[in-house]
Amino acid sequence: MDRGESKEMALSIHDNLLVSYEVQCEARTIMLRTEYRVANKPTEFTNVVFEGVQGYRFQNDAFGNIILGLETVPVEQVLTEYSAEISESYRMAGSPGPWAANLGSAPAYLHAQGVKGFILSSSYGFSGWVLAKEISILYAEQGIPADRPQGDIPVNPSH
Repeated sequence: MDRGESKEMALSIHDNLLVSYEVQCEARTIMLRTEYRVANKPTEFTNVVFEGVQGYRFQNDAFGNIILGLETVPVEQVLTEYSAEISESYRMAGSPGPWAANLGSAPAYLHAQGVKGFILSSSYGFSGWVLAKEISILYAEQGIPADRPQGDIPVNPSH
């Protein structure tokens, strides 16, 4: 998607920097805060919000993560691709929830709850999966306050 298109079009987080994420356990929500930085242009702030979260796993945080994409996939794909880690997590800690006790019956339970699968991939760093009822990708008014250090996060001069 050309970033010059209207706001009615689907928002892209491709090549955005992941600047923070927040998991609200009791509310079962996850928010990813992203920024698209290009030299000599205003920074675009985009938030990804998952609601009705039934499970997730993020890994490889490189503290300067560049998002490649976020794909909606069938619940069965997440359960198949990540079955070993989901089973081990349930065995060790009861995570991500009671539905993980039996991955054979998990798809029926998750479908009944209206859950969809999402896979996050990155060009650099952070990746993972989320099982949630809803996702929203929204323009945000601001990102990290200017007085907070942002480390060595690059500006993408190619866009």
